[in-house]
Amino acid sequence: MKYKILIGMVILLSISMTLTGCLGIEEEIILPTETTLPTSTSPPTQTPLPSATSTSLPSPTPSQTPLPPPPQEALVQVIPLTGPIASPDAQISGMAWYGDTLVILPQYPEKNIAQTGAASVFALSKQDILDYLSGSLIGPLTPFMLPFQAPNFASQIPGYEGYEAIAFDGELVFLTIEANHQGSMQGFLISGIIQPDLNQIRLDPTSLTEIPLPVQIFNYAYETLLITDGQALTLYEANGTELNPNPSAFSIERSSLTPNVVDFGNIEYRLTDATALDENGRFWVMNIFMPIEFWLYTNSDPLFEKYGQGDTHTEHMNVERMLELQYDGESFSLTENEPVQLELIDEFNSRNWEALVILEDMGFLAMTDTYPETILGFIPFLEN
Repeated sequence: MKYKILIGMVILLSISMTLTGCLGIEEEIILPTETTLPTSTSPPTQTPLPSATSTSLPSPTPSQTPLPPPPQEALVQVIPLTGPIASPDAQISGMAWYGDTLVILPQYPEKNIAQTGAASVFALSKQDILDYLSGSLIGPLTPFMLPFQAPNFASQIPGYEGYEAIAFDGELVFLTIEANHQGSMQGFLISGIIQPDLNQIRLDPTSLTEIPLPVQIFNYAYETLLITDGQALTLYEANGTELNPNPSAFSIERSSLTPNVVDFGNIEYRLTDATALDENGRFWVMNIFMPIEFWLYTNSDPLFEKYGQGDTHTEHMNVERMLELQYDGESFSLTENEPVQLELIDEFNSRNWEALVILEDMGFLAMTDTYPETILGFIPFLEN
């Protein structure tokens, strides 16, 4: 994901020099279109004041109804971390619960070496997290290294760009992989086994399966992965109306490894990680917009138009929110629950949330990839 942001920065610098001829990406890749972002210099529409001869203020008309209060925004409580995971270079891509252990996936496990000399992912005890939140354990928390055995995909998959998502089904583990081969994006699914004693995750190279992409957008593939009823479900990153007019998700049967199209509607901005499905097929997905990824900008977001924007979302251009979706076995849809908007820092410190799980009946745990730094955050459920 770090490269997506860096690419966005380069594109913005190029646009500042010239508005044409700056992007040299192959024709089949959808290029970000020029977007005029709103500015804060446009004066608000004002109602004329009564003249000096007026004896009273104008009476409100029936259309002048009070505006509803803005949606409440959720605060993020930072849980401090130490060790290799605390570096922005850890590049966290996803996380998932394996029992009471939070397994945290870096984009390149081969760059994180355990004491055994093997590649590794990170892991944290749920109890340590709960103890920190209750105040009985003083931070920072230090994840342990969980050895990760996998093929050398850097040499086997042209344009390999690391792992993007992780999910568990008992002792089975599933991951997505992203590749960019000469400007052509590819997405893959692979499965394996986690040892119950947390001694190792071992991937099965024969399970590697390519997942079709609904559209070609530079550096975008599958960062959201769900497991249900013998299927792996993958959600594409960009599903906005202009970038992806006919969005679709995919289900992959474990037995046949055959990808099948699943109906999926338009959702603006970028989808990253998701919580596991509950018994009703419901789950929450992280939905973000960082202004540096200007091609995701839209003048019309149906969810903000329906539910309104929280105070900091009104002030800043970035978007940090979670949406509840439901999978009924045939298609995905938004539920009736309002999005959970996070209280923003500012648009210059957009948090690149790329990992999400639910913490019991308390709230969410979320993690960032690189920007503005590696953050593990606790987001309590909002009271109705």
